[in-house]
Amino acid sequence: MEKTDPEKKSNATTFVGKTTNADSIIKPTSRKVLRIDRHAIVVGSSKEMPEIPNNSIDVIVTSPPYNIGKRYDPSGEFTDKLPLGEYLDFMGTVFSELRRILNPRGLFFLNIGDSARDQGKSEAVANQAVKSGFIRVQTIIWVKSLYGKGHYTPSGKSRRLNNVWEYIFVFAKSKNYEIDPKRIGIPYADKSNIGRYAKTDLRDPGDVWFIPYQITTGQTIKKGHEAPFPIGLPYLCVKMMPRARFVLDPFLGTGSTLAAAHHLGLIGIGYELFPNTKVIKRRVLETSFEEPQFPLITQLERLKTTGMELLVRLMEQAEDDEKEKAWQTLPTVQRKQFLWALKDLGLLESLVDKFPLSEKEEVLVKKLRQL
Repeated sequence: MEKTDPEKKSNATTFVGKTTNADSIIKPTSRKVLRIDRHAIVVGSSKEMPEIPNNSIDVIVTSPPYNIGKRYDPSGEFTDKLPLGEYLDFMGTVFSELRRILNPRGLFFLNIGDSARDQGKSEAVANQAVKSGFIRVQTIIWVKSLYGKGHYTPSGKSRRLNNVWEYIFVFAKSKNYEIDPKRIGIPYADKSNIGRYAKTDLRDPGDVWFIPYQITTGQTIKKGHEAPFPIGLPYLCVKMMPRARFVLDPFLGTGSTLAAAHHLGLIGIGYELFPNTKVIKRRVLETSFEEPQFPLITQLERLKTTGMELLVRLMEQAEDDEKEKAWQTLPTVQRKQFLWALKDLGLLESLVDKFPLSEKEEVLVKKLRQL
């Protein structure tokens, strides 16, 4: 009898009807399976995943060991510093399994970054995924820290600048995948584009994502795993997949991917050699998670800080001659921020005439009145 290529089978996933937990697709094996709510964690390596049927996973999001000597094994027996060739072979074995279990309509999001002393390895890992049969779709840049906001590990010292971003490589099993970028969309900065490019005030956020850690990895979140990514990263990857039901992370770590699946009402499955159950459970069921937001630069420029709002309120109460004197002491940039704050606080019309404006400031006020 002729063997059938899994990719040539029906695009339908293996679940039917209402599936309520991971047990609906997991096949029993000799390996231990931990359960948290509707999610499942297989204790073991993802080099082989006999528990997962062909074409059954809709989204894969993971960050593999970076092979830079991180300690994941409490006993110290497992090494995260293999020769590059062995490391790439190991990743290729995992990638082949991932391709087998991924739905032809699904996507695989691979987060990895270069260390200061190991530039180019991320690209080698991405190429290994292609050699395993994946189609390379796109590269998203995850910015971890920007101008003081966020967190990264200082590593550049006197030789290089610190790495403040990482890759999210996007792969497909076939060309039948579908995403909906507006599910993680941002509003138009120029509202005149509404109707021209879209019917609603929502647009594709693009392929550069600023997702800072809510707390640094040196705190409680890090216990049980050396290098977790924030929940917001897999959350955005999974959310833009409109037909997703089953989400998998072959290198689960602290459980960020399962946490994202949980918050999105989906079913998560993870593989982990050294699971810290308490840490993973706390992570998956975390109630303080907030969906990542992509504030527009124009919004950031006019964001009301506590200090600026206080200044506006003080100006509001001051005598007219004091207003004028205070205005003269403000730097040009702060004057612009002040005028935006007047607009945001609904005080533009009542206060703006109290200040001696420059020609450029008059132009700005005219624009503000039109908004």
